Amino acid sequence: MTIDSALNVFNSYKEEFEALKKQSISETDTRCKILDRILIGVLGWEEKNITREDYVQSMGFYDYMVSTGLASFVVEAKKTLAGLVLPKSKKAKLKTLLSDPSNKEVIHQIRGYLIEKGLTHGVISNGHQFIIARFLNTNGEDWKNNSAIIFNGFDDIEKRFIEFYEVFSRESILQKGRIEIREETKFDKKLIGLSRLLRKNEKLVRNELSDKLIKIIDIIFREIDNTSSLDKIETLKKCYVFNDDVRKHQSEMSLMFQDSPPKFDEKVFGVRNTIHTQEAIEEKLLDGSFSLPNPIVLIGGKGAGKTTFIKYFFKVSIKDTTRKKIPNVYIDFRAIYSHLDNPEIIYQKILDELYREHSYLNLKNYAILKRIYRDEIKHETNNGLWSIFKNKPEELELKINSFIEQKLANSQDHLAAVSKYLINPCHKRLCVIFDNVDQLDFDVQKNAFLFAQSIHLSLKCIIIISLREGYYYQWKDKPPFDAYQPNIFHLTAPPYRDVLKKRIQYVVDDHTYSDTEGSIENKIFKLSDVTQQTFFKNLYTTLFRRKNSEILEFLEQTSYPNIRLGLEKFNNFLISGHTKVEEYMTKDDFNIPIWEFVKSVALESNYYYFHNKSKIFNIFYPSQPGGNHFTKLRILHYLINEAELTSYKEHYIPSLKLLDSFVKCGYNRDNVLSELQELLKFGLINCESYVSDTHEVPLDITGFQISVTQSGIYYSTRLVTEFFYMDLVLQDTPIYEPSYFDDLSHLFCSPNPHGSRPIDRRIQCVEIFVKYLINQETRDRLEMAQTDNKALRMNIMGFILDSNLRARMKTLSFNHLKGIVVNLD
Repeated sequence: MTIDSALNVFNSYKEEFEALKKQSISETDTRCKILDRILIGVLGWEEKNITREDYVQSMGFYDYMVSTGLASFVVEAKKTLAGLVLPKSKKAKLKTLLSDPSNKEVIHQIRGYLIEKGLTHGVISNGHQFIIARFLNTNGEDWKNNSAIIFNGFDDIEKRFIEFYEVFSRESILQKGRIEIREETKFDKKLIGLSRLLRKNEKLVRNELSDKLIKIIDIIFREIDNTSSLDKIETLKKCYVFNDDVRKHQSEMSLMFQDSPPKFDEKVFGVRNTIHTQEAIEEKLLDGSFSLPNPIVLIGGKGAGKTTFIKYFFKVSIKDTTRKKIPNVYIDFRAIYSHLDNPEIIYQKILDELYREHSYLNLKNYAILKRIYRDEIKHETNNGLWSIFKNKPEELELKINSFIEQKLANSQDHLAAVSKYLINPCHKRLCVIFDNVDQLDFDVQKNAFLFAQSIHLSLKCIIIISLREGYYYQWKDKPPFDAYQPNIFHLTAPPYRDVLKKRIQYVVDDHTYSDTEGSIENKIFKLSDVTQQTFFKNLYTTLFRRKNSEILEFLEQTSYPNIRLGLEKFNNFLISGHTKVEEYMTKDDFNIPIWEFVKSVALESNYYYFHNKSKIFNIFYPSQPGGNHFTKLRILHYLINEAELTSYKEHYIPSLKLLDSFVKCGYNRDNVLSELQELLKFGLINCESYVSDTHEVPLDITGFQISVTQSGIYYSTRLVTEFFYMDLVLQDTPIYEPSYFDDLSHLFCSPNPHGSRPIDRRIQCVEIFVKYLINQETRDRLEMAQTDNKALRMNIMGFILDSNLRARMKTLSFNHLKGIVVNLD
């Protein structure tokens, strides 16, 4: 049933109701003659959803219980002529309705039924007036303060029919999971919204030492795939990290997060070891019969190192004999995609790169050009218009020269001729690599794939194209992509700690430093090359020679397999205005505290934390205004528990299973979906179909298999228990209680020009924030705790406090009271 057909049924029934009003109608008649028509005919409920006149001990019989299996409510019918005393407003507090004695009995009656059945919502109706409300609270609040939706007769329903249908039609409740009654807008304020705060739109100025380091940082802690010179190739060689096969005897949980080839697609070569992958690709390039190989598609996650793999493979890895047989041209598709409508420019770009990278082929040499077009020249000379110049070599040469110039003017045809020449007589085959296609939007990627296929067929050249896994799995079985049979290779992201270790080691051992001068707070400094090298040596020691490096764990857990993201976080730390570079450069030994590292990554050079600008996720920030602070955490713990039940062997579950469990416990279905989308977007959960690896997270993920990621586990079990995390996220978490907000705003102050705030106030703010969260969790206690997954009845704040936060807060408070210097900046 649609809302349009429902309105038609309602209008026809409204006329019949006028006749019924003149009759004396009992409660049973109201139910049979009127409410049945409303529930079934207008609101679309089916007989299987309705239980009539069931007995409740001590209360007697109620008229209806309507249920979807996940959501249920009671309908209490009154005599049609017994009009309910209702205000003219669309909503009223239950305590207002109770003020009239004629309403009191039926309200208490339906509450009794609901208490016995363990339900919360109900409908009171005499057939034409309706009171729809949550008559029972489970959060400790006074139920009489709940708002009731009121429909004061059929005329009122007709005027507000969309609202009537949306409140408790079968279609609506199946979608929302329950009767949804929106209360008045909650108090909702954030500390960063305080107008008195200073420097909200300012940046913390980096000192000159940081600026001096940026040159080194740009070289090594960003991409290392620039191979335009020999020294850059040497950098690539020394910094490249190989993947090994998955080691045996690893824990089930660690195996769960290996970036391995997918098992559900047999087309993907099932190799993870880097050397084996390189060998397999080289074998495909060197087809034994020298027939044209199928296109090669390299798939990998966002930031997994696809470009670095390509550069290393062609510049370093492949054998010299292969390199000579397969001259390759690397094209960054980001630089050419705008010319897809004018492909001549792209063909010319390929030619230019071929000339530049493979000058030894002498493809611009006039004699070679004549060899490329030998057959055409021979035909025109012997049988064509040039035959009259056979005995006039100078004039014939001018004709040939003009002919070649015309050929060169058409880059597509000329490239085809060059490719043909390389195949025969040179016994080589051109290879064109299209990289970074996955960084463009969806339509461009589709067109790029089709363009690559057309080049493959028209030029008879090898094509290699890199794609993000998520897009490949979206396309592979859909036309026109299902018509092609490429060779698919999964590129596994290397271990993050190995990447970082090699790069810092390279800076220490191989980078050429120069003396640095500058000033800090009007003090002149001069740092030698040795001092700069010492900084990176100490950095290496902090990360790799100290046991249980919290910083390295943070980077690994929150980034892998996105190596680029991990390097960006490390880069943010090095250049952040909050990083005390001068201290680290002027000490022979230092240890970077985890809280300083996370603060620098989270704030970069801002004075305050904004969740929508930061690389650190605020797990307490609801996806919807006025939403629950704990839904994301419950989702993550739910998925962790599901994985634990199978010892992490089957960690993907249907998203519908999770949704149904949450709706059964009183959550709004749309809100849970919204929270899932945010977790997916930020990489705290994952989809088996790799949909989270695409630019756009789909609005509807109900058909997907989902699991928690290692980042999700780290956030929900480790990071959320840290004082420094709470200290950051309380700044922009919406606060719904005025009293807690007033206490926080009284203590929360602007940072000084160096970005620091008094530690005593920070401790007190976190204490109040924790109390506020405890209060909110108590108020949001679930309606139904009968569930197999303990996450839905878990005391989250108790877990956070017991895991680490309570002990950390006590230590900080004790140290501060004892006068011990506590430096968390």
